[in-house]
Amino acid sequence: METEDYKISFFKPTTERARLNRNLTLKLFIAWAVAIFGFQILLRVIEEPVPEEGLISFTTAWNQIEAEAADTDAFKAAALPVIQVLGKSSLKPEEYDVVRDALGWMVARVISDEELSSLQEEVINFNLLRNRITSLQDEEYLAAKEVIELKAGSALGVGQESLLAKLLPLGLDNDLAELSPESRMKLPDIMTTYLTHNRSVLTDTIFLGFPFHYFYTAVFLLVFFIALCWYYCYRTDKVHARLNFTEQTT
Repeated sequence: METEDYKISFFKPTTERARLNRNLTLKLFIAWAVAIFGFQILLRVIEEPVPEEGLISFTTAWNQIEAEAADTDAFKAAALPVIQVLGKSSLKPEEYDVVRDALGWMVARVISDEELSSLQEEVINFNLLRNRITSLQDEEYLAAKEVIELKAGSALGVGQESLLAKLLPLGLDNDLAELSPESRMKLPDIMTTYLTHNRSVLTDTIFLGFPFHYFYTAVFLLVFFIALCWYYCYRTDKVHARLNFTEQTT
């Protein structure tokens, strides 16, 4: 009985056309892989950790605080970067608690005892409202939030319309005057983690209005993939013409 073997292996081609197609596919795949993964590896190789300005100002102020030589300005300088970190969505719950603990303590160091007592009451009321409301547009909630923005923001020299002021009410706990030893120990490491970024010439260079690494991954790689597809079709047509290969149509 006559049988025919129709098994086709990409890696072990049996015809010249199949062999050429395999080689072309592998070359284009390697080019694609190098363009994507090679660039990511290059980024990791040449990147260096660079502290943000906020971390530099925090570290200077924190050193004064730790040496018990800090004045009001030092506490303000330390508090502003702390508010920035408070707005990081990647903060872990335990880190969030440390940052809130530290922020309230710093705010308490820049206002009078009378103002602190009043602010403390407003914060307690606001936190109760946060747990009770069903909408962020609740008028009582918004009014309580605005009072804290004004009082705490003014104490820190933060404009009420700024983003930092909007974050302030969310970053104050019910005990503003105390900073636990554990929070005091953990805070510098948290600040370093969230205010240090790996940078290089590939991330700092601006190309067509975008950081180069963003343009490369978001725009160039997409265009490059389309170009590879076009080149594959072009080369396939050339091979078919050279081998006098024609597709049968019915």
